[in-house]
Amino acid sequence: MPVNIHCNFPGGNIRVERIEGDTFYLAPDLRGHTTPWFYWYFEVSGAAGKQLTFVLDPEKIGVRGPAVSFDRGVHWQWLGADAVRNGAFRFYFSGTPVRFSVGMPYVLENWERFACRIGDRVVPEQLTVTPAGRPVPLLKMGNPAASWCVALLARHHACEMMGSYLLEGVIEGVLQDTPEGEWLRNHVSFFVVPFMDLDGVERGDQGKNRAPHDPNRDYAGDSIYAEVRAVKEQLPGWQAGRRLIVLDLHNPALAGPYHESIFFLEPEHRGQARELDQFLASLLEVNQGPIPLREPYKLAFGCGFNGIPAASRKTCSTWMSHLPNVIFAASLEIAYANAGGSEVNAETARGFGRDLARALWHRLSQGG
Repeated sequence: MPVNIHCNFPGGNIRVERIEGDTFYLAPDLRGHTTPWFYWYFEVSGAAGKQLTFVLDPEKIGVRGPAVSFDRGVHWQWLGADAVRNGAFRFYFSGTPVRFSVGMPYVLENWERFACRIGDRVVPEQLTVTPAGRPVPLLKMGNPAASWCVALLARHHACEMMGSYLLEGVIEGVLQDTPEGEWLRNHVSFFVVPFMDLDGVERGDQGKNRAPHDPNRDYAGDSIYAEVRAVKEQLPGWQAGRRLIVLDLHNPALAGPYHESIFFLEPEHRGQARELDQFLASLLEVNQGPIPLREPYKLAFGCGFNGIPAASRKTCSTWMSHLPNVIFAASLEIAYANAGGSEVNAETARGFGRDLARALWHRLSQGG
């Protein structure tokens, strides 16, 4: 049976550029995006008893090496930085198909498994339908008549999957049978969109900088993405002028000055920036999960990529920041693999999400 490398499954993405013996030269499929990016995800079958070498651009592999799954994407682990040399990693196949990725992919199937676990404790709804005919999940939980409300959105950029595990953790924290969870369910209304680019996630797109613009640059003027249009139409009516916190979940670039951190993008509005600082104080006080919050945990407005004028006016957090009675609207970036020296994986990201839920309780129960 010949070796088969393919990406014919939800979230799959790879280009095989050439094969030399047992060495495979690979690259991400950019699919019409305007800038080079780094997301890739493929499966190898027919390789039992063989040791193969895979070569990518070294900048397309993260600090803990590739992620590997032996059950077709249900569970993941890092192969380790020591397994990589100059963008190449070798792997011995014992039999079953094996998947490799730059991160730990999270697609609609993952969300559906999670939704089954949390069961009837939430109100599952449909935000809209994508151009490909996929129903976009919308989850509402908490007290629909509460005076506080929180909007949580993920995957404006299709490849930024670690925010999805963090989102699961926030939801778990709200639903836990703890005093904090009970308070949140009684006093806060939640509006949760797990996929702001569902077709892109399922296709295995990079998402970031897709032409003519990606979903997080779609909030000014007439929006071209179904999910963004639906949020702009539905969220203000759901909020109904109540006090609102917005967290838009992202991952930073794979390399650069911020790629091994968890940090918030400070809002331009000074009052909202002060509110974010108070929320961060709460998060620092309750942070008890496997990923400690370490400085720098905020990127000031106007620094780095936060506040690029041509882009920032079009983003989700900027649009949300102008809704009435917004406490703050901010993007949160969680690294793909390493944050402040701690491993980022599916479970540790969930743990940080549970910390975020505790921080919401800590801040809002004190009066916001």
